[in-house]
Amino acid sequence: MKEFYQLDVNKVYDYVQQELNFFDENPDIECNEIGDGNLNLVFRVKDRKSGKSVIVKQSLPYVRCVGEDWPLNIDRSKIESKLLEMEYKLTDGSVPEVYKFDEVMYTTIMEDLSDYVIMRTGLLSYNQYPKFVDQITDFIVKTLLLTSDIAMDHKDKKAYVKEFINPQLCEITEDLVYSEPFFDAKRNNIADYMKTFMEENVWNDKSLLMEVTKLKFDFMNNAQALLHGDLHTGSIFINQQNIKVIDPEFAFYGPIAYDTGALIANLVMNYLSTNVRCKDEKLKKKHMRYLLDTIRDVMDVFRDKCMKIWPDIVRDNMACRTPDFAKWYIDDIFVNTAGVTGCEMIRRTVGLAHVQDIDGIEDERDRENIRKLNVLLAKEYIMNRHKMLTGKDFIDCLVGFTSSQHIVDFH
Repeated sequence: MKEFYQLDVNKVYDYVQQELNFFDENPDIECNEIGDGNLNLVFRVKDRKSGKSVIVKQSLPYVRCVGEDWPLNIDRSKIESKLLEMEYKLTDGSVPEVYKFDEVMYTTIMEDLSDYVIMRTGLLSYNQYPKFVDQITDFIVKTLLLTSDIAMDHKDKKAYVKEFINPQLCEITEDLVYSEPFFDAKRNNIADYMKTFMEENVWNDKSLLMEVTKLKFDFMNNAQALLHGDLHTGSIFINQQNIKVIDPEFAFYGPIAYDTGALIANLVMNYLSTNVRCKDEKLKKKHMRYLLDTIRDVMDVFRDKCMKIWPDIVRDNMACRTPDFAKWYIDDIFVNTAGVTGCEMIRRTVGLAHVQDIDGIEDERDRENIRKLNVLLAKEYIMNRHKMLTGKDFIDCLVGFTSSQHIVDFH
């Protein structure tokens, strides 16, 4: 009887052949562990002769970046695999194709995306992707609006809520995004110079903490749509033609704004990073303009696509009879997207898991200034979120704040 064991580069090829018989006879095999995430093992197995390759992702019974001191339910991989299979159909292939899920080994064997790069990596190299807005908004509308009560039979949707309940991964989000960055928590990954700054500007700001608490309880209680749960530029593979969204192991039924807010926040942080990292003024201007256009258009095109398909998909008898409900529904997503944007920016600055966009800034003074600016801008998104009803509002907040007196040397 097969039992669970942890894969490594010496075992993974034999494992793939045993499960799929994927490779030709007498292959020239290359195996690499390529995972750079916080939770799992990820391997690429490739035959250099034929060019065939697969990705093998194995869940571990603990948080990989911390170790066995932080146990984690290994069943999360079932949710991820099932959601990938669903989203592959919903989006016509905007996620990797799953070849097999192994319920004993907690592995997903899937399509290799070696023709793509992680979007964060591409953006840090100042690459632009003109098809991204259309493709990511298609993904968001098809995976979120179509799995909500707007488009689904209410009983079927409630059955999905039960099937995709994911309490341990949700708790990680509740702690690491909505709680610990807002006080001096042990797990925070915070530079010493940030502690006094956070005390003065965040941890003792009762009005801000009130708004964050509202957002946290929306996350915990608003089973609106089937979320990816970790939709940021590190979870998107991209090239000039297509996108592939990966790593939905945090999937559960929650507020649509959590996915859209995480995405917008990471685009904003790349904008701030580019302003100090890029030394070629012409390239800097071009890339920052691209990011502003992308932030604006992701929000506006998302709204336009929702409104366009709304009459054809809406099923609730009251929503059908209330013409203004669609605008209210999408306005609410915009408002909370701005709030989530701010929470994500703060947690990526002082919480457990950071982003390379900010931590990769080489100049120490620039890095400190951007960390502090990022926190102050995040507060603007949270506290003024009820004003964020268009894509232009999102970029006006960003440009207005960063071009004002707030661009200062915090030393």
